Amino acid sequence: MGWTRFVVLLLVLQVGLAGWGAVSTGGDRTMRFIAHIGNGGMLMFWLMLSVVFALIARPGLKAVLLTVLSLVMVVMQGAFAHAFGNEGTGGAVGLALHAANGLGILTVQVVVARLAKRAADEKRALRAARTAVTA
Repeated sequence: MGWTRFVVLLLVLQVGLAGWGAVSTGGDRTMRFIAHIGNGGMLMFWLMLSVVFALIARPGLKAVLLTVLSLVMVVMQGAFAHAFGNEGTGGAVGLALHAANGLGILTVQVVVARLAKRAADEKRALRAARTAVTA
């Protein structure tokens, strides 16, 4: 449960870094986004680990599949950022898809965090019920 909250925190940071890179002035455009790009790489790594932890924790098939979906969406981010080019209509479409997909990843991970909390609460309640019966 705490792991999914950490991933949500990294995603919120990612949105903030993107905004900071977009509105800051001076310097090379790529250099302004170094923190955003680096955090994106870390997010990919953390989401790979999240899939493994979700399989171990068994929060339910829905939570596991949504975690995998988040990882796939993060991989797609690179395609959206680079495949459409940097200029003209294609670049604008790529940038818009990149931004919308990023917010989609954040939304999916919030849902995963809620599912993980629900699964943890159910396991605690079941454990408490067993303890009450044996006492």
